[in-house]
Amino acid sequence: MSHELETITDAVPGGRVRARLMTELGLDRPTVDALLATTTVHHFPRGAAIYPQGTHRGNGFIVLAGEVSVSVVLPNGQRILCAFYRPGSMFGFPIVESERPRLSAADAFTATTVAVVPRRDFERIVAGLPPAMVIRFFNRVLERQARFALRLVHCAALDLRGRLAFTLVDLAATFGSQERDGVRIDLPITHENLAEMVGATRERVSKAMAAFMAEGLITYSRQSITICDRARLEGTAMGPSPT
Repeated sequence: MSHELETITDAVPGGRVRARLMTELGLDRPTVDALLATTTVHHFPRGAAIYPQGTHRGNGFIVLAGEVSVSVVLPNGQRILCAFYRPGSMFGFPIVESERPRLSAADAFTATTVAVVPRRDFERIVAGLPPAMVIRFFNRVLERQARFALRLVHCAALDLRGRLAFTLVDLAATFGSQERDGVRIDLPITHENLAEMVGATRERVSKAMAAFMAEGLITYSRQSITICDRARLEGTAMGPSPT
C-alpha cells in the first residue's frame, strides 16, 4: 500500500473509510485492504470532472475525502443531479470483462480525494472471493441501485413538493447528523443543486423551501439545511393521501 494512500485513510477519524467500505460493500477487512492496495490516489478541486458521461468504465473509484456528485445530461441538454457519495463509498463500478460507456458523469462536489481501482485488479479480487461474500457484495450493490431506481420512481410520480421532501429525507439518511434542533444535512447543497435533483427551476425550489420553513419542517441558511420535523417531511414525501 502506498504511503500517500496510508496517510489519507489514517487521517479519517476512526478509520471510517474502511469501515464504511466494509459496511456498504459487504466485504471483510482483508478484501477492502486488498482493493485499497491496488489504487492510485487523485485529488480534485471543487467542480472538477472525475469522469465525463460517455467515457468507458475502465476503473472504479473510492471516495477518501470530500463529496462526489453524479449527474446525467439528457439529450435536450438538461442536467439532472442524481446522487452524492461520501468518504467510504465506492462508485463508478467497472463492468467486469467489458468496457461499456458510462451513462453518467462524476464530479468533485467539494474538494475531493479519490482512490482509483483499476478494472483488472477489481476483477481479480472479486474473482477470488468466497461465493458467500460475492453474493453479499452484489446484493449490496443491487440494493443501492434499487434505492436509486426507487428515488427516480418517486420523483416521477410526485409533485414538486413531494419530490423535494423525498430528496431532503434521502439526503438526511446519508449525510444527516443529529443535533438539538433536528437533523442537519452535512452537505453544502444549494437551492440550485436541489433544483437539478428534482427537475425544477431554482425559483420554484426556493418557494417550496420557504413554505417548508414556514410550516416548521425545516430551517435553512446559505448551504445549510436542518430537518426539524422528519416525520411530517416523510409524510409529505409519500404524496397526498388518497381521497
